[in-house]
Amino acid sequence: MSKYIHYPNLGLLFLRIFLGVNVLMHGISKITGGISGVKGMLAAKGIPEFIGYGVYVGEVAAPVMIILGIFTRLGSLILLGTCAVILYVAHADKLFSITSYGGLAPEIVYLYIGSAICLLLNGGGKFVVRAD
Repeated sequence: MSKYIHYPNLGLLFLRIFLGVNVLMHGISKITGGISGVKGMLAAKGIPEFIGYGVYVGEVAAPVMIILGIFTRLGSLILLGTCAVILYVAHADKLFSITSYGGLAPEIVYLYIGSAICLLLNGGGKFVVRAD
């Protein structure tokens, strides 16, 4: 079957679009609703609140870079850093907790991390604005 369906560049395009759009929706929420919740979570962990403004880089700039294929590897690295902060600030006490539905509590963050690692290792593929 794989000899008939072998389009790795198209697969990377779909990965970029789906990952980027999903993360960008969180960023748009931060733009429209503010980041007071993020600042509060950071302060609770002893991290200066001004670090919260980095969410705009991690959840707006990085996904746009990933979607368009502009320095995809850099955008993926930024997203990985953002996900690490999210895991520490919001999910540190439940990294491997199972929900009542059988999934891991921070499963969406793990999916973002896995997708970002794939793009970090492979780049954006052929269909990009600017190749890595």
